[in-house]
Amino acid sequence: MRCYKFCVKRALRLVILLGVLALLAPAAASAYPWPIRPFYEQHAVRGYFNDPRLSGPEQGFHFGVDISAPDGTPVYAVASGYARVRGMSVSVIPWRRGVPRLSYWHVMPVVSTRQYIRKFELIGHVAPGAGHVHLAEWKSGTYINPLRIGALAPYIDDTVPRIPQVTFSSSGQPIRADAVRGIVDLTADSFDTSPMPIPAPWEQAILSPAFIRWRVLQGETTMWQWTNAVDFRRFVLHVSLYNLVYAPGTVQNRPHRHGRYQYYLAHQFDTHVLPNGSYTLQVEAWDEQENVGQASFAFTVTN
Repeated sequence: MRCYKFCVKRALRLVILLGVLALLAPAAASAYPWPIRPFYEQHAVRGYFNDPRLSGPEQGFHFGVDISAPDGTPVYAVASGYARVRGMSVSVIPWRRGVPRLSYWHVMPVVSTRQYIRKFELIGHVAPGAGHVHLAEWKSGTYINPLRIGALAPYIDDTVPRIPQVTFSSSGQPIRADAVRGIVDLTADSFDTSPMPIPAPWEQAILSPAFIRWRVLQGETTMWQWTNAVDFRRFVLHVSLYNLVYAPGTVQNRPHRHGRYQYYLAHQFDTHVLPNGSYTLQVEAWDEQENVGQASFAFTVTN
């Protein structure tokens, strides 16, 4: 009887272990290491996927991640394929269909177009003045998030996104939270921080959350259900959506200075759907590894 119980327990453990391995196998198969040495250690990332990018009148979403590295740092391919060189970028195009294409930007190439590149082969060096390599992943006609689980690894994030404030505004002008009425825009300041120190001069850089949602409570009663405002977890957003996602107060990071990331929770929200009274606006911000930051803000509707 004792042997029987022991054998059953071992069999159950084996079944559970095989099940876990089966779940992890697809992620492990698609994972790839870092493009700078050491390949299997985490490096500082100073720019996240879909972060705001502002240059004069131009604006858009960051279509990869910026990995901090001193100028001249060797950059290596983390997957094999055929090189395509354009200026200071190198794309390595896989020979198998359905496999993501990785590209490396701000790199002085040492390879040429159509050259076959093996995994961990040197493809160039970080360009003078860049201080980072921009890693981008392309699949099925769009850029996808390299920091999603199962892609760039190892990557462990134990920081929690923050939501320091929300703003109610009407016709572009902020209004007091204790006198909210009519049609309003709702925006939230939110940001994540790096799980490891970022080298100067970007040591104060903030990073975008991957997902933001909100709801309205009155006491314990949900008056407005959870509503998704921002979702950066998978694909890069089209530039035409920029002014629908980022509010006018958004400022990009600069050397030795953090930016400000302000997101629209709702455009033209009609407060008449809420009876006059006091409410709580709850906001959640998630990162790629589902660390969740939460904040609550009191407001009063006075229509």
